[in-house]
Amino acid sequence: MSQIVAEGPRQRRPWWGQRPERTDWEGIALVPNARFLELLEDIEPSPTTKSNASAAHTGVRAHLWSHASYKSRIVGDFLAGSNIRDTALRPKSDANGAERPDVDIIIETNHSLQDHPNDVLAALAAALKDAYTVDRINKRSVRVVNSQAEMDVVPVIAWGNAYAIADRDLAGWKQTDPPYHTAWSTARNTEFGGRFKPLVKMTKSWRRENPTGKRPKGFVLEVLVARHGPRDATHYGECMAQLLANIFATYGQEASLGLKPFIGDPALPNSDILSKVTVAQWREFIDRVRVHAGYARRAQDTDDMEEATRLWRKVFGPRFPATANAAKASSLLGAARAPAIAPGYVFPDAAAAPKTPRGFA
Repeated sequence: MSQIVAEGPRQRRPWWGQRPERTDWEGIALVPNARFLELLEDIEPSPTTKSNASAAHTGVRAHLWSHASYKSRIVGDFLAGSNIRDTALRPKSDANGAERPDVDIIIETNHSLQDHPNDVLAALAAALKDAYTVDRINKRSVRVVNSQAEMDVVPVIAWGNAYAIADRDLAGWKQTDPPYHTAWSTARNTEFGGRFKPLVKMTKSWRRENPTGKRPKGFVLEVLVARHGPRDATHYGECMAQLLANIFATYGQEASLGLKPFIGDPALPNSDILSKVTVAQWREFIDRVRVHAGYARRAQDTDDMEEATRLWRKVFGPRFPATANAAKASSLLGAARAPAIAPGYVFPDAAAAPKTPRGFA
């Protein structure tokens, strides 16, 4: 493996591996933290996007609770996914310039394990069609799209302390626990001093800008950040540089041999979150991590501001600010002192009709 040599007069050193945590790295970084906070603001879903998403999911939930026949099926409802975990990015614009977020709506039903997933999903789709255009029936959800949002409506049943989800491919039910993921993400954010969710958003933005295929994505990236992101570094450039270096140090050698690790789901440790990721996809992803870990470390180490900015724009693309906005930087640095640096979706998570869901937040 060849070494990545830092530019400028500093002593050369390899970037890979677990690097000792040092708070004084923040003082070495040439690009100020405010630039990364500007990036976080730019990739944050807009107030309009959040408002549209809230109206969209509230409407779907209310429709199902009041539906003439389907209301007898509902036990509870709640939100899941990156929006409720506050790790979602600003949606890409469609051909008309609209930004429609993805929203995951979980509908707890009184179906049983004996009910076939095809029938469970068909019943939900039929109820939704009374008021919405159903885009498609996926293997575990019904996809509804309107002008405000793209929504996956997911029927589940209670299973012990968790839930079971109907899976058409399995022709049966599979254990799941979305509320645990939400609580887990909040706990990790506390561990990281409020920087976990922003670092997840930066990682997702990096991934969007530098794709190697469809997967890994979403929750897999969140777990990788939780496992390999630095807890104590407070400069987001250093956080990103250490994260990428740590991921490559952990998985690089095995990936080069065509091996993919087993990474357990935080909620269900015996379930592999990489099960849908092919070996080829994993190898391409890890190789991209290797290349960009080098860029990030060089950006942190160089004494040339122009070069550091160029390198960070190779990592994050043109959304990374080329110059500092003094007024915005001052505002964002003040916000960074608060526990939530980059607030995301804030949706009401109560039932959309006057019924009481099961015990979750």
